[in-house]
Amino acid sequence: MTKLSNNSSHFERLTNNLSLLSARAFEMNDRFIELAHNPEVCIEHIWVNQMVARATVPLMQDVIKAAEKMPDDPISVPLIKYMKRHIAEEMDHDIWYANDLELLGISKKDMYARIPPPNVATLVGSQYFWLNHHHPVAFMGYIACLEVYHATVEYVEGLIKKSGLPAEGFSTIMEHATIDAQHSQDIIETLNALPLTEEQYQMVEMSAFQTFRYVALVMEDVCRVAPDKKLASM
Repeated sequence: MTKLSNNSSHFERLTNNLSLLSARAFEMNDRFIELAHNPEVCIEHIWVNQMVARATVPLMQDVIKAAEKMPDDPISVPLIKYMKRHIAEEMDHDIWYANDLELLGISKKDMYARIPPPNVATLVGSQYFWLNHHHPVAFMGYIACLEVYHATVEYVEGLIKKSGLPAEGFSTIMEHATIDAQHSQDIIETLNALPLTEEQYQMVEMSAFQTFRYVALVMEDVCRVAPDKKLASM
């Protein structure tokens, strides 16, 4: 494991430095849970997950392509190795979400015709810029935020109960709740083992900063679909 001068691992340093910003994302998630008795709020949440999932495998494929262009960088080989493994784990998850949404009354035609919200596009789009025009290691900050802090089975069960929606519509979120515990540990170990330079660490941290910031904004947008607009904006 690569240690830093203060004896913190990369992930520990990341967690400490971003504690205030991550707290905002967790606060908005708490607000979402309060509003989960509105079925449309939960459907919007699943819809957003589907949009993000559409880009996950293509993003990792781009990470591999970018890393292959810098064979002399010591992090290229372990980064490519991890991405290839994780692509197999994430393949077709967007289709799973789409199937869930169909069960909840959203047709695939409507699903793909909808323009993705600006905050979703920014959350994902920043990764395309950084990995293609700076360094592919940026993706590790993004994925660390999205997958390490994953939903639990109890969390998903609570959403099903509060929303009154059929449990089948939450099947992909539930699947992630059961498998992401291992995925999150894999991400942490991979990040900690990367021989990052200080500049590369800063890139990972900036990517994580951006991710937490826009996760909070995306969840704010999700909450706004609640029928009681005054309640949703609190």
